[in-house]
Amino acid sequence: MKKSLTALVALFLLSSIGHAAPYYTGVGCNEEGTSCTFGKPSKRVLQWSRKGTVDELGSRCEKFFDNIDARQRVIGSQRAIDLKYKNFTFSWVAGDLDQNGHAKIKCHIELHSEIADVKIVGEKVKSLYWVCENEESSGICKNYESDCEALRQQTLKDPTVLDATIYRGASLLQGNICDVVAARFK
Repeated sequence: MKKSLTALVALFLLSSIGHAAPYYTGVGCNEEGTSCTFGKPSKRVLQWSRKGTVDELGSRCEKFFDNIDARQRVIGSQRAIDLKYKNFTFSWVAGDLDQNGHAKIKCHIELHSEIADVKIVGEKVKSLYWVCENEESSGICKNYESDCEALRQQTLKDPTVLDATIYRGASLLQGNICDVVAARFK
């Protein structure tokens, strides 16, 4: 009994060494990490989204993809990367309007690293608390939307960053929060 259990464990370990890391891990996932019943992305998959105006991202997120492709070519000239896009969606954000009165657009994509030892991760760069829209806003304001955007632009100057985005949140003790998050290859 012990020998067969040891042989089974050894076989399992050896079979996992020969394969690349799966896209997803969890219940019901096959070797490639697809067809999962309950799976979560591995570090080879990054669910990435960005919200902005049509001028920034394009009417169907074409500028969003162009920016990622351009930065991927720059990073790819320094190291081997192979990035695939899967499960693309976009939506209009009804309650959030730009200066022209048009609804903002939200682009969502899964970024898949096709090279097993190259991971793609989203790392929080910094969180700003008590964020107000502008200097004329009422309430407690420690930071402004322009500070969040300036931090995002500064993050994009790093040549190892694929893209940077701002995620919004709020809490009772910290007010409105903006998190600047960068997508990087590891």
